[in-house]
Amino acid sequence: MIKNILANLALALAYVVLPLFLPWWSVAIAALVFGYLASNGFRAFSQASSVLALVWGIWVQMQNVPNGGLLAGKIGVLFGGISAIQLVLITAALGGLIGGLFGYLGYSFKRVMSK
Repeated sequence: MIKNILANLALALAYVVLPLFLPWWSVAIAALVFGYLASNGFRAFSQASSVLALVWGIWVQMQNVPNGGLLAGKIGVLFGGISAIQLVLITAALGGLIGGLFGYLGYSFKRVMSK
């Protein structure tokens, strides 16, 4: 239990710190490394996915709140009239998908290398 919590905190820290110095897709590298270290494929996908979705959702909401959702609302109009909160949820879901797929890819690399 403690091991999972520490892994999630380390992964969240990597998801926050890496994009400060590297491009946005550096979170995929962190998920790949985490997936390589994971004990099974489900854990690699689910933990990398849920942590990145949570981090990106919080990050986007922190950017959205100070301007009252004005920018997200204008971008939502460009995408067919979706609301600001829907745009935040879509961003979090895409982050979760990226994290999960790269986490599972890292686990798959480990399985291929062990054979």
